[in-house]
Amino acid sequence: MELKSCITDKPIEKNSEDKLKMSRYSNVLSTFIKQSDTPLTVGLQGEWGTGKTSMLYMLLEHFKSSNVATSWVNTWEYSMFRNPAETTPAILKGMLTNLKLSCESEGKWTIEEKSKDSVKKVFKFLGNVANQVISNQTGVDLKDAAAHEAAAKEQAEIAEIKKEIAIIISKLIEDTGNSYKKVVFLVDDLDRIPPEQAVEVLESLKNLFDVPNCVFILAIDYDVVVKGLESKFGKKTEENEREFRSFFDKIIQVPFSMPTGTYDMGNLLTEKLTSLSIAIPEDLNESYSNVVKYTIGFNPRSLKRYINSFSLLRSLRNSDFEEDASEFGDNAPDAEDDLILFAMIGIQISFPKIFRLITQMSDIYDWDKGFANKNNIDLEAVKIDIQKYGDNDKLDEDWEQIIYGACQNDVYLKSKVFNIIELFNYLRSKFDTRAEVLDEKIVMALKFAAITNVDDDTNVKGAIEKRGRKSIFSDIKTKIEALKQELIANGAKKEGVEIKLNTYQNVFEVLLAISENTNGKFTILGSYIKFENNIVFAKLNNPPKQTELISIELFNLSNTSYPKGLSLEKDNGNQKVFKVSKELNTEEFKAFITNNYKI
Repeated sequence: MELKSCITDKPIEKNSEDKLKMSRYSNVLSTFIKQSDTPLTVGLQGEWGTGKTSMLYMLLEHFKSSNVATSWVNTWEYSMFRNPAETTPAILKGMLTNLKLSCESEGKWTIEEKSKDSVKKVFKFLGNVANQVISNQTGVDLKDAAAHEAAAKEQAEIAEIKKEIAIIISKLIEDTGNSYKKVVFLVDDLDRIPPEQAVEVLESLKNLFDVPNCVFILAIDYDVVVKGLESKFGKKTEENEREFRSFFDKIIQVPFSMPTGTYDMGNLLTEKLTSLSIAIPEDLNESYSNVVKYTIGFNPRSLKRYINSFSLLRSLRNSDFEEDASEFGDNAPDAEDDLILFAMIGIQISFPKIFRLITQMSDIYDWDKGFANKNNIDLEAVKIDIQKYGDNDKLDEDWEQIIYGACQNDVYLKSKVFNIIELFNYLRSKFDTRAEVLDEKIVMALKFAAITNVDDDTNVKGAIEKRGRKSIFSDIKTKIEALKQELIANGAKKEGVEIKLNTYQNVFEVLLAISENTNGKFTILGSYIKFENNIVFAKLNNPPKQTELISIELFNLSNTSYPKGLSLEKDNGNQKVFKVSKELNTEEFKAFITNNYKI
């Protein structure tokens, strides 16, 4: 089998291809339409990417096996390479043309002679229309003619053409040479043409095609209709909302909202990942489904884009490992690395503002008041706000409150704030007592997740630029500057901050030299910097605000004669925790480290 790297965003065309379990809705809806009185207009309502076209295809399959004549019209295709004046007439003409072609393909267009005159009249009428107004002497406005009392001539023209359309449909249904009992027009992609044109099409359908034996199924986004009506009613407000709704209700008798909340996204996710030869352990299937639920939600098109980004970045990460395994501590990326990469991509796609915060400090669960101040989030005001709305029990940690505060000035993020928080709580619960492992995996994932980011924020772009030796020193400078701001924001005295950060950088440079001389690496994390060769040999912790001392952890020491300025605070056997003062002699410390690790 040929390996695939990505999936295409094609709608399904058969009920048997359904992975979201939409077919139960297409079954019921198609039966309802076949048994309905006419004329009738059904509106498939849903935002971009929610599966409206797939639903149309599934309905079409049902109709093709029944006594129903069909006409499929893609409005967007009729709008391409046409100016707005020509779009609506072209769509209306296409509806009849495609009805004839569809019936001919089934060998059932049995009224060629009987309908010839009517078809010619309708086509001539529509062919002369420009900018919704017939360009010859009649001056008929397709969408407004019925609304003006003075436009008697225009109304007569519209009535005559509507009558001819009704004759065509009636002759097709009554002809004994075919088995048709009803005609269904499936109108797709109305939300891809300009909103005002979409409204024009809807009004023209109502004025011309609202005839017996016809059912219209319109795939549309209500928000598109709203935008198209703004020139008529003004911006939508609470005061005029009824006018917008009345227009929609006048056109559409049966609204059907796409049932996204019932979609089996986990099933679709598994099927698409499998098609890309990406195996997910069975015990992590639920985790992937939860990440999808908390990020992109129930939008199938968004999921496909999400999976393609994941496939690309996963391949890049694996390629980097094959090229230089030492960058990964010689540990091949595992299933948990895949999960965290998938989660970070989800955050990057769905919540770019939160992704920017994570690139600043990857140790999410250690975000504090200093980090909040740095990002202009008043943590005390956020706490008061949370208490006011009674969400204290859900948001009792600083990092949760910072996310809450970061979301308040964005309508979309405000509606998703608990999704974001629940996602990070879920990931933490998955790693339970392995917080350090989770932090490391987030750092590694961020290096790749930023690559497909469309954000122009320079801090996010820095997550890509920080890969490689050339950016090492700029990284530590960035880290030290962030520490400085956080310490001052947390109330540390400025002179004390300078002392401890000077000691911090001296220790970093010694440990960095050891790491380089042993072909090791270092990783800058939110609350510490980790140094390793074959194994972790040191951790340099963020300095606290209360004291000038900084803290380091050293592993597997053989020499217990410590240099001046290095005092043992805790002995955990192979792991020893030291306090480092400003009295530390850098050369003595370097010799001590060198001797211990046999450089």
